[in-house]
Amino acid sequence: MRHLGMHQHDHQHWLKIMQQSTWLESGIDCYNKGELVNSIESKVCQLLDKPASLIFTKGTTCQLAALKTASGARDNPYIALHRRSHIAEDEEDAYIHVTGLKPLFIGQTTHPFGSHDLRSLDIKPAVLTVELPLRRVGFRLTPWDELLAMRKWCDEHQVHFHLDGARLWESTHFYQKPLPEIAALFDSVYVSLYKGIGGLSGAVLLGENNFIEWVKPWRNRLGSQPWTQFPALITALEGLQHNLPQIPGWTIRAKALAQSLKQLDDITVDTPHTNAFQVRLKGDATVVNQKLLYLQDQLQLVVCKPFAPAQDSDWLFTEVQIGKQGAHITNQEVVDFFTQLTT
Repeated sequence: MRHLGMHQHDHQHWLKIMQQSTWLESGIDCYNKGELVNSIESKVCQLLDKPASLIFTKGTTCQLAALKTASGARDNPYIALHRRSHIAEDEEDAYIHVTGLKPLFIGQTTHPFGSHDLRSLDIKPAVLTVELPLRRVGFRLTPWDELLAMRKWCDEHQVHFHLDGARLWESTHFYQKPLPEIAALFDSVYVSLYKGIGGLSGAVLLGENNFIEWVKPWRNRLGSQPWTQFPALITALEGLQHNLPQIPGWTIRAKALAQSLKQLDDITVDTPHTNAFQVRLKGDATVVNQKLLYLQDQLQLVVCKPFAPAQDSDWLFTEVQIGKQGAHITNQEVVDFFTQLTT
């Protein structure tokens, strides 16, 4: 089966990466210590030009630790976030039930919030968090001028500015700015080691030295202190070296593919901000997904996720993501796939 996106569902793929990696000769990590951990933390610090960083097993625990630490430093449980952010929508309300934080939802459900939305806050938050890109509204990015205005607002109100940068690697082409310039706007930054990078799993939190030291106890409390995670670390280091430089090209290709798909009559596609975008159509989800699975099996080709109902509309939507594994799949094959799906 060929996949348009990044991730392989074949354990042989991961074993091959590890077996061929020069990092296999490094000493095994233990409880977040060792050469592999040091290499990743220093590499990501260098890429984003932040003073300190901390490895985590998962983005969920990474952001819970960051938000709880920033909140505790201000003795304020409130965090301002988009109601369709990953933190709010995909983690079973962990930030509420595990760390006791309280949400202040801002913005509309259809697009990222702007600096003007901050005026709607009746309570001062300890943290303002922005997800770049905002996946659940079609991988949309907040305009640069709005980020600058949010930074100014946070400085004026002594609010910690946190970046959910799970897909930050995929966002630089849109802004046409280097990673350090984007990261400099934020007090803390989370990046994923498996989404665009293509590692098995893992996350890194970056910030000032004191902040990262304060986060460490919460990393342990939240269960992100494994005995070892060398497979994830090795594949992440390989991804930083080999996949990271390719990501801007995936974004350029996503724009070209989206433009071709727009020519089809029965679907709608937005111009991508990153290497991923939504495709929408109308129909019965069960019928559409049955046909989707049939085509995948017949063509041995996976170009998107199953369709799901869109919020506040009668459309169905799916996500298309361009990644390393899609290099041997042509845009025309993807267009032909959707043509067959909609006829």
